[in-house]
Amino acid sequence: MYRSPELKGLLLSLLLALVAPTVCAVSDKSNIWQLIAENRQLANLSHPRIDDKLHWYSQQSFYASNISLRAKPYLPYIVAELKKRNMPIELALLPIVESDFRMTKSQKGAAGIWQLMPLIAQHYNVPINGYYDGRFDLALSTHAALSYLNELYMTFDKNWLLAIAAYNCGEGKVKEAIRINKHNAKPVDFWHLPLPQETKDYVPKLLAVNKLIANNPSFFPPVESTPPTRIIDVEQPFSIIVIAELLQVPSAEILKLNRAYIADKSAPNGPFHLLLPKKLGITLEQVLLFTRYGKDKGYTVKKGDSLYRLANLTNTSISKLKALNRLTTDVLYIGQRLILPASSKSMPSLVREYAISRYIKRAKPEIERLEVSYQVKPSDSLWHIATLFDVTIKQLRDWNALPRKGIIKPGQELKIVITQAKAAPQNILTSGDITEQLPYFSISQTATLNN
Repeated sequence: MYRSPELKGLLLSLLLALVAPTVCAVSDKSNIWQLIAENRQLANLSHPRIDDKLHWYSQQSFYASNISLRAKPYLPYIVAELKKRNMPIELALLPIVESDFRMTKSQKGAAGIWQLMPLIAQHYNVPINGYYDGRFDLALSTHAALSYLNELYMTFDKNWLLAIAAYNCGEGKVKEAIRINKHNAKPVDFWHLPLPQETKDYVPKLLAVNKLIANNPSFFPPVESTPPTRIIDVEQPFSIIVIAELLQVPSAEILKLNRAYIADKSAPNGPFHLLLPKKLGITLEQVLLFTRYGKDKGYTVKKGDSLYRLANLTNTSISKLKALNRLTTDVLYIGQRLILPASSKSMPSLVREYAISRYIKRAKPEIERLEVSYQVKPSDSLWHIATLFDVTIKQLRDWNALPRKGIIKPGQELKIVITQAKAAPQNILTSGDITEQLPYFSISQTATLNN
């Protein structure tokens, strides 16, 4: 097959990127993988099933790079939530086994990075309706998943392996497996239970990733432990398109981290929050503060006033009132001039209605297709290779004319088609450009909000 010199150069760059070590300024101390390695609580078990999975994971440097990239917006938040609950920090690795940190939906109906089923989501008050699927919401899905895991842990007499197995196949199947083994006078630990094959693989996968990180935290390219995102409460119904226009970014940039919004707008009764890159989130908070007050909202502090009283009167929070007035203390002085935000009821509408169906598919970005060759390794399977390159088994079969029950062999060359979105037009503003368009605010000068 003829390839132009430009395409050959691009392919060479791609292959070099696959094998080149990742250079990153993240220190060991602030690397989330290092943090997990140093704070593990689960026992460091040895078992042939764990060793088998560990062998495969340890050979997948390309897969590790993808995991770090996908985990970056979510993993620091999950680790922080586990710390709050005093739960094993290794449970933050469960989305690797569940979804490879993809905000995706399975054929069985499980969704999000935690792959929550609708019944479990409903049990933990995660909304699923025509506007919103909370299983794709980082905060709501993490709360539900960790609550469910903790409940299973207590159900199975504080045995984390059984709790994790039940998270995969259901509480009923694990209880039935225990009943069968008790009846047959067999051990009732995880390794001896007659569970579905998927579950028999599921727990060893988690333990293998855990052991891999313990032995070599640098296997996964570093991820900063400080969250690169923040959750912003818009406090009223909104349209993603209107928010995008306020921030002067493409709506796709907001939807990328907020797939829960099915209709591209919030449900009438909420939730009303967004997950955004940190700087973009700060900018949105500043824009919302600015829209809440007018030139006639100056106020002179009187006897008996406090930040608490004024926050209640103006339907806002003390932290936002302090941020709006650049206050560094809670103390107010009689005669002091303040800017008070207007009531949220008077805030301009952030909703825009359209006379088109919300089921119309969003325009997909143009993609470039690159064809590469992959040599099958002794430990490979079609599932492993599909996961490695973020494609499906069916695509691998179609590209290589493989029969449905065909077996791949070590040394065999497989054709892989890699797709990549074309670069965005140069005239689209990035989050770094936004502050230049807002003369009233500066990210560098405005007090940090909601730390």
